[in-house]
Amino acid sequence: MDHSQGAGSGPFKFADHMRDIAAIYSLRDGRFHFLNATAEAILGIPRARLLDDAALLLPLIVDEDRPVAAAFFEKAARQGSAEAELRIRRGDGTECWLAARAFPAGDGDDLRALICEDVTERKYSLSLLSQSEKRFSQIVENIEEVFWIVAPDGTQIYYVSPTYEKVWGLPAAELYRSPFKWMQVLHAEDQARVLDLVTRHLAERPTEMHFRIVRPDGEIRHIRCRSMPVWDDAGRVVQVVGLSEDITEEKRLEQQAEESSRAQRDALVREVHHRIKNNLQGVTGMLRNYANQHPEVSGVISEAIAQVQAVAIIYGLQGRPGAVRVMLDDILKEVASGIGQLMHRVVKFTSDEHYVNFGVVVSEHEAVPVALVLNEIVFNAAKHAAPNAELAIDLKIDIAKERASLTVTNPGTLKGAGARNGPRGGSGLKLIHSLLPRRGATFELNESKGSVVARLTLEPPIVSLKC
Repeated sequence: MDHSQGAGSGPFKFADHMRDIAAIYSLRDGRFHFLNATAEAILGIPRARLLDDAALLLPLIVDEDRPVAAAFFEKAARQGSAEAELRIRRGDGTECWLAARAFPAGDGDDLRALICEDVTERKYSLSLLSQSEKRFSQIVENIEEVFWIVAPDGTQIYYVSPTYEKVWGLPAAELYRSPFKWMQVLHAEDQARVLDLVTRHLAERPTEMHFRIVRPDGEIRHIRCRSMPVWDDAGRVVQVVGLSEDITEEKRLEQQAEESSRAQRDALVREVHHRIKNNLQGVTGMLRNYANQHPEVSGVISEAIAQVQAVAIIYGLQGRPGAVRVMLDDILKEVASGIGQLMHRVVKFTSDEHYVNFGVVVSEHEAVPVALVLNEIVFNAAKHAAPNAELAIDLKIDIAKERASLTVTNPGTLKGAGARNGPRGGSGLKLIHSLLPRRGATFELNESKGSVVARLTLEPPIVSLKC
């Protein structure tokens, strides 16, 4: 048979330069009337043989795809046009994917043109992409973090992993419709800070932020969110990817550890305070014995005992189980009771009953100086008051000015008026002024209607008012 026409000569010579298989076959006899050179290169069979026997094509088709090929040729014969993708196995054993198209060739009804494109590389790429997407889905759908991809300005959600629904308690479909829905459940205290970070820095640089969300069931979750912008070849940010992790349990364990550590520390501090108080009480006991044995110095010893007792009071208050604050009225009561017993005096302590629900907390760092100042004021009042005179201690709270005023009144008169309010005067006054904190404390000593009035005013940072 003369195959000069079928081998791509004459007007069909151009077809030999095509990258795709080009052929014309007859429905009447099932033979190829034309095949280009590319057919031989892709199929691996000399085209002269295929032109002699078109049946040689069938064994090349992979078994699983032969029904596809049969349906393709049947549709082309019946409807004139058809499309299909199928595999062939070439002579060297390699497989090749072909995208085939058939359509009428000429005016007659018995000829069909066939174009077959080698799409093996595209199929391979799509297969790799499909495998990659499947692995990606397996990863992001099974990790505990919420994986997300958004537009640089956050106005469009490209992807959010299913874990979002578990953590936020909201449907993911709702987030795709309303991209800022995740921010609407932010804890009120975190909203402004997170909004500032998102609007100013999300598309600029890698960002990490911590915030709380309030789920629809009212549960508060702690979230750690890390994000990174993605740039294209031109250096433009095209999207932002991130991971949002629920760290609620981590926060709970941290808080639990902190509370445990704080409890251990507080227990140790209380034990130390308790031991110091016991040791100071031992010192006061020895001083009392010495004073009893040496009456000539009992006055000086009594003053020393009162000062040691004042320090012991603070350590005793701080060493109480559950003690977290040192209250001013507790110090006053202990100081008044101790000096009353030491000096055999009646000390009457009163506080403003209108503010019984308010407490005056003394700064931990100033508790000892305040106790010593109070001790000196009460001790001096007891020492200089007339025998059997009753001492009155009155505590008032000024809520508006956040301060407390302590007044100690005893019948008597002042000696040396010029030394009343300054650091001059007796050793007691000098000690008071030397102990007074530089900020938040003032002391006055005045005479009024036959009584000596000592007033100590304490303000922040020395004290704070607690309801």
